Amino acid sequence: MARKNTSSAIIDNILRLVAAGSFVAAGLLLPGLVVALDKPLQKYLNRLDKRSRERELRRIVGYMKTQRLVGGSYQHGLQITDKGRERLKQSDFESLKIRKPAKWDKNWRLVFFDIPESQKTGRDHLTAKLRRLGFYQMQRSVWIHPFPCREIIESVCDMYSVDQYVTYVETGYIDNQKELIKKFESLLTS
Repeated sequence: MARKNTSSAIIDNILRLVAAGSFVAAGLLLPGLVVALDKPLQKYLNRLDKRSRERELRRIVGYMKTQRLVGGSYQHGLQITDKGRERLKQSDFESLKIRKPAKWDKNWRLVFFDIPESQKTGRDHLTAKLRRLGFYQMQRSVWIHPFPCREIIESVCDMYSVDQYVTYVETGYIDNQKELIKKFESLLTS
């Protein structure tokens, strides 16, 4: 794991802990903090000796303070700032995924949009996000996915301020269903 990616992931994890109110000053240097982090980050920090781990965490929290992601002090605890909340929101947004249900309900989720040229940036971001979420482009502004994702689509549309131009539809039948099942075969069978 590259240091920049590791530091960024640790920052996001610490922001989550601070936002949840579970990150107190003493916790910064306690081994319990490492347990509260994600597994890959635990592995990274556990490879360091105690002194190096403390130095790395202090460096990262110091950076977070200079970037105004957190406020407060080590003695009295850290608080997340508005800028920290915004970074956390962006991080959560980037890591959105459509969860695969235990059994497919045989319904299709279609996303239609007619976004004006004045909102081209939002439209481009929306289509890129739909692609990253695993949607299949049926037509220029029609995308399809087999799993429930209404809340995710609503949050994506809200983030890009295009919600008034987007329609979400669930349907049990679509003409080229066999072809679509082949497109999503890896999702539907795994």
